[in-house]
Parts: sequence; structure tokens; C-alpha cells
Amino acid sequence: MFNYFLLRQTRGGEPPSKLRDTKAAALILGFLVFAGHFASAGAQESTATRGRRISNAPAAEATVTVNEQFLNAFLTAIFDNLQEPAMPLTIGGAPPQGSSGQCASEIRLKREVQGVRTAVHFENGRITGPLAFAGAYNSTYLGCMEFSGWANAEVNLEFNSERRALVARFHLRDIRLNDVPAIANGPLLNMVQTAIDRRYNPVDLLTLEQLSTSVNIQPAKGALRLRAREIRTEITPSALTLYITYEFIRG
Repeated sequence: MFNYFLLRQTRGGEPPSKLRDTKAAALILGFLVFAGHFASAGAQESTATRGRRISNAPAAEATVTVNEQFLNAFLTAIFDNLQEPAMPLTIGGAPPQGSSGQCASEIRLKREVQGVRTAVHFENGRITGPLAFAGAYNSTYLGCMEFSGWANAEVNLEFNSERRALVARFHLRDIRLNDVPAIANGPLLNMVQTAIDRRYNPVDLLTLEQLSTSVNIQPAKGALRLRAREIRTEITPSALTLYITYEFIRG
């Protein structure tokens, strides 16, 4: 389920109606402007007056709702159509000596490891789920060590005004490693934790630029730009909801 809702005034109003796609939204907005144009045909407005009316309009809000099924289907599509996400394993920020193509020191996200499947679950206020992974580390003393495992992960979402994006931060808990010598288990755990927590975070999920668009309204002989200003989130056991604040400006 991936539902878009009609833009609504943040100062009250009727519940938003569902839109099937962006083209439908543009048609409805165009119709409203078209009707308003003829309703006020007897009172012509100057360009400056129309500009002030647009800028003084209250902010509008769009709502996007995503359920677990959608995000898990998205993960499946990554594994089906793209390479497995990978990142290097390092000590002190530098690749280990002797790293080569035959034993690349890296960790790769896997669809499933020993019955544990990478997935997303919603809880109140947070996103959790297991992350399955596999990789290798080229050790100077122990040679090429291949490993696999999984970890419980927690994802926190927040809007970063400086990055102008909704960002995600991944936190790993209860990391389990398989097929690793006891002497190397501790160092590898630290490298896996660092690879995810420090090298991968934060991740820009959605930027304001990606969420902004223009609507061409031919009857009004112009266009309006729907410029996203802020994103806030709400996570419940049934869905992740994004509230996107927009402003309308002359496009």
C-alpha cells in the first residue's frame, strides 16, 4: 500500500481525498484555478496582486503513507535487480594490508543468511528489523577470513534542515558472526559495527528537491511550483506516514 493524499490546508479543513497519481493531482488543481478564473472574470487583477495572493496563502501539507509490505517489496527489488549493497571493512580508516580482488575486505548486505531474512518492521516511533550480511577480511596473520551473520537493526528518521533531506541513521544491536575464529571475533565485530554506524550513516532518503515539482495550468496561462519545505514522520505498527509541508510559488 503506497497512498498519496490530496494537498490540504494545515489550518483545518476536510480530510484529504486520495489521488491515484500526480497527473490526477495536476488536473484537479488546474480545474480549481480554471473555475476560479471565470468566477472572478469581472474583477481583473494585476500581476502584483496575484503574486501577493499566492505568497500570502497558508502552507499546505501532503501526506504519504507506506506500509511494511511496500518497504519489504522495495528491498526484494534491490536484491533482484541490483548488486548487493557493499561497503569496505577497515581498521583505523585504512584498508588492511594485502587486500586483493581474491579476498576483498568488505561486508555485503544479503537477502538471507541461515534462515534470517533482511526485513523491515514498524514499531511505535521506530523502524526495526534483522539485517543479514556476509563478507571477508584479509588479515595479515590469519589470511582471508570469510564470514556471515546477522544483526538486529534500528532505523531512526529525522529531517535535517542543513542537508534539506529526510535522513536515516542505522544502529546495530546483537551482532552475530558465523565461521569466525575466536581470536578474530572481537576485531571483526568492531569493524562490522563501524562499517554500518560510522561509514554508512547518515543516509539521505528523500530530499526536498526530489519532493518538489511544477504544475502547468494552461487556463491560467502559467505554472505553479510546489516547493517542499519540511518533512516530518510518524511511525505506527501499521504504517510509516510522511507529512510534507509545501509552499506554492509562481513557477
